[in-house]
Amino acid sequence: MNKLLLAVISGCVFLMACSEQETPVATSNTVPVTDPGASIMSSAPLSCLSLLRQGINNTSITGAETVMAGEFNPPAGGFPGFGPDYSSLPTFCRVTGSIHPTEDSDIRFEAWLPEENWNGRFMQTGNGGVAGSIVHSSLVDPLMRGYAVVNTDTGHVNGGADIWGWAVGHPEKLTDYAWRAVHELTVTGKAITNFYYGSEPEKSYFVGCSTGGRQGLMEAQRFPDDYDAIVAGAPANNWSPLMALSIVIQTNLGEQKLGANKLGLLKAAAIASCDALDGVEDSVITNFAQCGFDPASLQCQDGQADQCLTTNEVEAAQLIYRGVVDSQGRTWIPGTGPASEPLWGAYASPTFSLGTGFFRDVVLEDENWDPNTFDADTHMTVAAEVGEQLIAMNPDLSAFMSRGGKLITYHGTYDGLIPYGNTVNYFQSVIDAQGQDAVNDSARMYLVPGMSHCSGGEGAHAIDWLSALESWAEEGEAPNVLAGTHPLPPPGAPGSENAVEFTRPVCPYPEMPVYNGDGDPNLAENFSCQRN
Repeated sequence: MNKLLLAVISGCVFLMACSEQETPVATSNTVPVTDPGASIMSSAPLSCLSLLRQGINNTSITGAETVMAGEFNPPAGGFPGFGPDYSSLPTFCRVTGSIHPTEDSDIRFEAWLPEENWNGRFMQTGNGGVAGSIVHSSLVDPLMRGYAVVNTDTGHVNGGADIWGWAVGHPEKLTDYAWRAVHELTVTGKAITNFYYGSEPEKSYFVGCSTGGRQGLMEAQRFPDDYDAIVAGAPANNWSPLMALSIVIQTNLGEQKLGANKLGLLKAAAIASCDALDGVEDSVITNFAQCGFDPASLQCQDGQADQCLTTNEVEAAQLIYRGVVDSQGRTWIPGTGPASEPLWGAYASPTFSLGTGFFRDVVLEDENWDPNTFDADTHMTVAAEVGEQLIAMNPDLSAFMSRGGKLITYHGTYDGLIPYGNTVNYFQSVIDAQGQDAVNDSARMYLVPGMSHCSGGEGAHAIDWLSALESWAEEGEAPNVLAGTHPLPPPGAPGSENAVEFTRPVCPYPEMPVYNGDGDPNLAENFSCQRN
């Protein structure tokens, strides 16, 4: 698969920007001390270089430098023309370091602190995939908004094709990745912020998608005092079943199964079958309740050999749509929905075989294990036990909610990597556990029709989640209908010639946008939020 396509569709453009080739910063071999508040200043901000002399529990600050406006050089390995505009960054203090809560921990991090116009807030951003590098691109928007912002590699360096090799024989590193690294950086990042500005942040936020969504939910569940508000997009929180789903997808693609060249055909057929159910033909399926697309409708007839599916391909597609189901009929995790099919191809790539590596290296500890032998009855119970600390499905958010914590979670319905149905199931479990009134006060979920994994796709995927979170946490304005835009692609990009920008309301679950039947269908004002 094209490397750029894989990077974008997997949410792993972050993983490609490996932090091994970072811009050098001023360094120091500081010795950690145990009092994170020992040198907090109450006057003007410290100089950036002076942070090298600050002591933080279990932390070594290895570099600190002032980066002048527009002069940050992103690490090698990105793709020209993609990602944020680093040249627009203001002057900031860049801090690098590592946290060592155990002897086998090496949780590398970066903190970016605006030299001027700090907004008084702290943020940590999330990771993608199995992490393994600093997500520099995720720091840009928060810094531009005035945040002191941090990110971590979660305690290991991504191993390339050997995706889980770093975890073999290193249980503490697995724990760091599962939950400890994000919490430890929360403590360290707030301490650095205190040192630099001489005051604690007024509000603290966590924002992430995919693995970052799992990290955000993990914080709310395990450490409810860490953050005032959290955005958790497309959360990979049902971890072991999700890894099993990736195996189901992987093993049902390829020769004698479902050809990768048929994935686009499936998507087109699903859209043709269900797009118009909402009254607008815009390649965005909104009425999923009435969408009965069946890949059997594409089965080749006598003499037909093109633009159709063989019997084996139909069966393979149906197995993927079904999800991970055992012989007792238990669905461990649902499959992804119609029009998500092209993203399945990511799991067929050796560099993104997350599930195979997880079961082989972490669950079964058998380097010769064949994913084609996967059986839900045999493997899921042990996987759930071994991967328990990676799962963030606990519906008890009472501690987070009782202290005033706010949660926004969202998921694109065209996501072919993580099923939006899992997010629906989790959110419903929170309602069942906490009650609808408590959820109304503290949590929102949004399904975004036509959005792919975390962003992109045919839907109105450009949405300002952070501003909605800020208004809720700081002004008490609970989010309702948000504004979504389907932006025009860059000139020269595939499909840009006929592309049309449009807007849509982004509706709180369980509502979806429905065309009112009159007016320009490219304008959100001609839609309303209704239950299907």
